[in-house]
Amino acid sequence: MEKVNYIIHLNAVFERFNNDDRIKQGHITLYLAFFQKWNKEYFKNTLTINRASIMERAKFKSKTTYHNYLKDLNDWDYLDYFPSFHPARGSKVRMPIFGTSSGTQAHQNLASSVPEPGQNLVPSYKHKTKENLNKLAKPRNELEVLDFFKENNWSEIEGRKFFTYYQSRNWKLQRGLNIRNWKAQAKKFVEKGYEIKQEAARPISGYLENLKSMAERNYDEPL
Repeated sequence: MEKVNYIIHLNAVFERFNNDDRIKQGHITLYLAFFQKWNKEYFKNTLTINRASIMERAKFKSKTTYHNYLKDLNDWDYLDYFPSFHPARGSKVRMPIFGTSSGTQAHQNLASSVPEPGQNLVPSYKHKTKENLNKLAKPRNELEVLDFFKENNWSEIEGRKFFTYYQSRNWKLQRGLNIRNWKAQAKKFVEKGYEIKQEAARPISGYLENLKSMAERNYDEPL
């Protein structure tokens, strides 16, 4: 079996995610949960999985959601899933290798090999590179925003308002600073109320004040 390069593999997977419009946040967290287990087991050929453990790492609470996302990853060739259908036997997953090329690249040891002295596995946390952070600055399109709002049980109307408002501002805050993470900003937008409502209230307020002054005007007085 070809050896795995941790960084090259993850970069290749993230690139596939970015170019795949079907991918949602749940697919990514589930894949990373499997990848973490794969890394801890020295990238061996096949993993015997514990559903409860994987669900906990992927932050899933619903078995249905877990199986739906797992089926997608299997159907879209991100991994191979082999259900056992037996209560005493765990299901298995095989993780295909992405992005690794032959040559002088450094690589991780597989389960069948012994780690060389001084060589450590890369820690199993997500690498937050500058490139990945920048990709959160603004969504690719309105559909991505609506999917995110749907996943968080927020209304579609709120999602459309959020996208329209910040798209018109070129994804900048009121202070003129660029938004660094649009998902975090969406959460603030929902929790604290919409800034667009505050701006929209100003002409309405002025209109009402004019109406009030007109009602109090004495038309019997000469001009």
